[in-house]
Amino acid sequence: MNTEIKNMWRKKSWSIPDLLGSKSEYTKIVIGLIQQIASGNANGMDDFPKLEGVFEPRTWREYVPFLKGIGIVGNHNGSLCLSETGEWLHRNLSFYNIASVMQERFRIFGEILYVLDSEPSTVQEVDEKICDLYKLKWKNCSNTRKRMDWLEVLGLIDIIGNRKWVVTESGKRALKEWILVTPEMLDSFEDAEVSYKISEAPTEISNMIQELYDNNLLQKERCTYNLWSPSPNKIKNLRKILEYSCEKVTRIELFKYIGDEFNLKVSSIESMMPFLKASGLLEEVGRNIYITSSVAKEWCETGVDIDFIRILHCHYRFVGEMILFAENDVTRNEIYQEAKEYGLNNEKARWIAGFLVEAGLLEEPQYLHLKATTFGMEFANTLPLTDKNVYMEEINSKENIVAETKKNPSENDLFERLSAAALDPLAEGKASGVAFEEEIAKVFRYMGFEAKRVGGPGNTDVVVRWIDDEGKKVTAIVDAKSKSSGQVSHNDVSDVAIDAHKEKNNADYVAIVGAGFSGDTIKNFASRKKVALITDQELIDIAKKAEELGLNLQEIAIIFQSPDGKSRLQELISTKQREQNLIELIVATFRKEQEMLESISARDMFLLLRMTDNSPSLEEILNVFSLLSTDEIDVLEMNKQASAKENTTYTMKNAKATVNRLKMIANAIEKGIEK
Repeated sequence: MNTEIKNMWRKKSWSIPDLLGSKSEYTKIVIGLIQQIASGNANGMDDFPKLEGVFEPRTWREYVPFLKGIGIVGNHNGSLCLSETGEWLHRNLSFYNIASVMQERFRIFGEILYVLDSEPSTVQEVDEKICDLYKLKWKNCSNTRKRMDWLEVLGLIDIIGNRKWVVTESGKRALKEWILVTPEMLDSFEDAEVSYKISEAPTEISNMIQELYDNNLLQKERCTYNLWSPSPNKIKNLRKILEYSCEKVTRIELFKYIGDEFNLKVSSIESMMPFLKASGLLEEVGRNIYITSSVAKEWCETGVDIDFIRILHCHYRFVGEMILFAENDVTRNEIYQEAKEYGLNNEKARWIAGFLVEAGLLEEPQYLHLKATTFGMEFANTLPLTDKNVYMEEINSKENIVAETKKNPSENDLFERLSAAALDPLAEGKASGVAFEEEIAKVFRYMGFEAKRVGGPGNTDVVVRWIDDEGKKVTAIVDAKSKSSGQVSHNDVSDVAIDAHKEKNNADYVAIVGAGFSGDTIKNFASRKKVALITDQELIDIAKKAEELGLNLQEIAIIFQSPDGKSRLQELISTKQREQNLIELIVATFRKEQEMLESISARDMFLLLRMTDNSPSLEEILNVFSLLSTDEIDVLEMNKQASAKENTTYTMKNAKATVNRLKMIANAIEKGIEK
């Protein structure tokens, strides 16, 4: 029983997601949303649900983080649907059952009742007791207050005199029915672990581990690629995917299965595929034909989570090492700092930690802390671990390259002036807001747009124009908001003026540019009016990426498309960056391997690169081969044509001459533009 309670506790979250709206409306919002979803009325994420008694409803998109956070909704073909828990709650809708669902999802929820039941207490007193009993280091009362707010509105606690709270009859029922984790239970969890035995690794996985022991060079090859798996129960969901592909499947079949099973978009599945291959779980055995690897098949057969961790450790850095680092209680920030020594960023370290927590190798003894379990330490000692110094030469080399990269001084000046003017309405000694308006226009012209500052009474601040792919002239107007506070609120924006300026300029799009945006009201307004909110830093980042990646105006202009323009543009930038990385990688590999292989096919390249951090698909390699062999670029020359494109071989020639020729063309075009 103790082990079951520990597992339940481990799966719970420390953080209760925010529900947008006033506390007095919480129950109306939750009940209304459940009823709307059950009736099939949640089809547009930017629509406003009809909620009785709610003064200012938000969009579905804004409510989703809370609904998913408490585990009552999923997404199916772009529409929200109730999860199994949500269906149960809809059939048995009551304040008490909503509280019961939250108790199943969050730590220190029902435990508040346990503390409060001994004597009436204030929020501050409850917070002190909670932190003392559960060894928490919460900096203020906000975590306790949020939990007590929910317990109050759901009728489990009530206030009496002197700001003190007591447990209600409904709360006393919860104390009897809910499984609460007492401080004594927490102390006993580690004792329960001692009896947990580590299963032996299956043959293929064992051989892979032994190979890592025997060959130190393989330690250097452990990758730092992005990790991704459907939530929740990420390990279990990965195993489901691999069980489906134990026999050969086509890309279409696999994508359809994953999309239907986990309600994922194709873009999300695309982002998971490189991880499946880089982690040694999935292999591409033909063009767009996949099969589960032999080691992953063994994991599917055993169903043991630590077999997945064994595979992950052999392919990714800082897996077993993370367990060892967390032998004593450490903060997540300390984990993230250590991960950098292995070449991992915070997000990748967070994913690895999540897998380790799910497998029972790490635990969260308190909020934002991690600690290796007894089982985890015993398991880590069975793995071939390495020292972070193995990766230091590579990491230092990358840092030096970044440090030595020279920036264009005039470009820096432009961006610095924009940032300064965003926070200083009287920048450059000009009238209020004028400098900011001028700098915004300059940045858009820097990216290649036709842009001019208009300003003045009755006029918009900046007009931006470009020609789209169909030859049509498109217009966007920009409302520039320079604020010394750094935050633009809805009070700074005139709905009427924006509508008038849009009509006057016959504009297709509207954007507001400022240093930052505060409050939900302006965000709701922007969503409703299809107005893009762009910070000065976002504009600078896009301008830099536009030059670095060669984005065309039609692509950059996606930023004007509210409400999802910024996220779509970021996806495009990520795709372009990956294309850039693959071109560099493939050219470098050609240069390195051509002398030995003489000529190289896309299939050869796939085999050479499949275990690299980028782990390109065969289709991606074919696309790069096609680009580099065009008459315009002419870096690759066909050597021997085959019936299957992936088997056609190429040689690399005149690469330096091509670089010089393309530079000459680019310089000539640039000079022509400037004349």
